[in-house]
Amino acid sequence: MTCRLARIASIALLLGGCAAASTSINVVAITQWLPVTDEERNLKAPTIDPEAGAEALFWRVHVVDAVQGEDPQTVLYHYIRIKVFTRRGSETQGTQDITYWGRHAILDVAGRTIKPDGTIVELSKDAIFRRDLVKASGLKFKAVSFAMPAVEPGVIIEYRWREVRDQELANYVRLPFQRDIPVHEVKYFVKPLVLSYYTVPPMRRVSFGPQPTDFVREKDDFFSMSLKNVAAYKEEPVMPSEWVARAWTLLYYADDVKVSPEKFWGGEGKRIYSQYEPYLKVSAEVREAADAAVAGATDQDEKLARILLYCRTKIKNLGDDDVTEHQREKAKENNRPADTLKRAIGSGLDINLLFAGMARAQGFDVRVAKLGNRNDVPFERAFLNPYFLRTTGIAVKVGTEWRVYNAAAKRLPRGMLAWQQEGSQALISDAKEPLFVGVPYSDAEKSLSSRTGAFEIDEQGTLEGTVRITYTGHAAAERREENATESAAQQEDSVRDTVRRRFSAAEVSEVKVENVDDAEKPLTYSYRVKVPGYAQRTGKRLFVPLSYFQTGLAAKFPASDRKYDVWFPYPWVEEDRVTIKTPQGFALENAEAPASFKFGELGGYEASARAGNHQLEYQRKLVFGRGGRLVFPAGSYPKLKHAFDEMNQQDQHAIILRQETAVAPAGQ
Repeated sequence: MTCRLARIASIALLLGGCAAASTSINVVAITQWLPVTDEERNLKAPTIDPEAGAEALFWRVHVVDAVQGEDPQTVLYHYIRIKVFTRRGSETQGTQDITYWGRHAILDVAGRTIKPDGTIVELSKDAIFRRDLVKASGLKFKAVSFAMPAVEPGVIIEYRWREVRDQELANYVRLPFQRDIPVHEVKYFVKPLVLSYYTVPPMRRVSFGPQPTDFVREKDDFFSMSLKNVAAYKEEPVMPSEWVARAWTLLYYADDVKVSPEKFWGGEGKRIYSQYEPYLKVSAEVREAADAAVAGATDQDEKLARILLYCRTKIKNLGDDDVTEHQREKAKENNRPADTLKRAIGSGLDINLLFAGMARAQGFDVRVAKLGNRNDVPFERAFLNPYFLRTTGIAVKVGTEWRVYNAAAKRLPRGMLAWQQEGSQALISDAKEPLFVGVPYSDAEKSLSSRTGAFEIDEQGTLEGTVRITYTGHAAAERREENATESAAQQEDSVRDTVRRRFSAAEVSEVKVENVDDAEKPLTYSYRVKVPGYAQRTGKRLFVPLSYFQTGLAAKFPASDRKYDVWFPYPWVEEDRVTIKTPQGFALENAEAPASFKFGELGGYEASARAGNHQLEYQRKLVFGRGGRLVFPAGSYPKLKHAFDEMNQQDQHAIILRQETAVAPAGQ
């Protein structure tokens, strides 16, 4: 992929080589309400998007880096003003959520609504409340929520807040330019840290998407950049990462780099090697554990598989939700693989370094590797900075090829990387000749969704029977991630909710969820279901949908046009088999079979149906994304949409049963 990489701009050029800039700021000046103009008050309709229910008149953020005592701190002062045009705009903008996480804090929230006649209604402090959103990998995500007062078409609403980020600077901070509504002007005022006693490189930026203005020097040593007439950011199905789709700027501190990409990445590969090599020296404890793990293995592949399984099952990951604070504190003492082995707990990096040490103990050539992330901005060697190449993996040479492993990815079977790393580039470190290798996509068959249903249907159209669904590979991993934070009862409720979203009257019982914590086995869901009205009864005819697992699902791509490219995450296979026992006294009237078609080299869709012995049998198979063919330009969207619409139409295929004899009541 080609990321929309602009030239790198540097604030250092505007500082004029001064050794220190002013550290004071006029907080009052950047936290007071600005006057509302007659033009803003009299604005009757949106100017960027005619369909918008509201538009932001401006969105201003002051980004200040400073040192408090001896600790760095970034403070962001946000201020947004919005004009509401329609009832829909009132509904979408009347309630706001400000999300944050970790050590960040949201303070000094204030807001007001300005009516067309100039009346001002202040946001009450009682209307502002805080809530927890989710907790994952030890991080608690939070939100400050509030409902703006007296919001109706014609008003202006504005609110501001202070965001404090302790123990960090605006280094690799992402500044978005798009919101859920259009913005007339987005303007960032950046004050970098320039202190003689706290040395940092110059601040730089790289922008993606529509380009903001160059840095302009403002009062109090702020430097501004702005972008006007910014369209709303709207999500589409199966779209690229938001950081590919959004307009945004990355701020970071770095010295100027004036070498070729080959020389830069060669140096980076050597630096990574020297950084991690001391941790890969094989100790007696690590060698003993490796020997025990591979006992009985007959070849190199099996040895690596057993070492990987050992690291995933014997070492607890700090990212797990059930890690105690005591365990977390003990893991901080890990300084080498032997420590991780002894404590049986560690970070993802700790676990990977243990895997590397154990593999080296078995004679493998092992290196630490850095990988890109397809769910972020695709890595490009032209950007001479390691920021987009920061996922750590372990490269092992097997025969003549390098394979990359992640021993901490316990949601996946042995040998698979997360889909975000598949199809990316990996920099394999070395003391002399680092090199890049491509990380291959997994085969579609490794991410299999296999679904079977055995049902019977009565003369009123009620379907009843048993269902078994298994997932492997990436299809299982994403569901395991969700199930891992749920209790057994919650997992069962999730299955029921999934069924009832398609069949609201469904009765779901005997739910079982298996192998959530064992990635070497398929993740399995099974249940018994009763669906009144599954088939439509019209006179003597019964219209029976064949594909229980697809019936009622909306088309994947409902929109007629598309702004962004289509990015599927990984190749996959779906296999369905459904049997339906038909009611007594009914015979097949319509035996038309669903259609099948190919997608060329990337896969195909096959569906078949047959009837006999008072039973319907339906089979469906979808293969998509072979060879890593997962990205489709927006220009090819009509063809892709047509293919998926055709599949959806075939998935809704129904057969017709006709009642030929009356069914005698039970007992006669």
